[in-house]
Amino acid sequence: MRHGLLALICWLCCVVAHSEMLNVEQSGLFRAWFVRIAQEQLRQGPSPRWYQQDCAGLVRFAANETLKVHDSKWLKSNGFSSQYLPPEMTLTPGQRQLAQNWNQGNGKTGPT
Repeated sequence: MRHGLLALICWLCCVVAHSEMLNVEQSGLFRAWFVRIAQEQLRQGPSPRWYQQDCAGLVRFAANETLKVHDSKWLKSNGFSSQYLPPEMTLTPGQRQLAQNWNQGNGKTGPT
């Protein structure tokens, strides 16, 4: 899990140069959701949407899912109950698009 968090921090540092930054409160909520989503993947087994099932893939999946709106539809499709969840993040549309800017190598960026 430490390697995943380190990769997440590196990803955030790279993306911030090209996107809107998260404020302190948003960053704390991002971490809380990220950890909860990653833990659920390990507890429940991988989501069908987590198709790159390696450590880096888990980081990308958890980061992408963290930036989504966690409404009742999302909770149900991911097997989450509404108990013991972090508060929902209030993000701008630009911040929600952070997951669309992964560095894919060879100077390319985009979603994974």
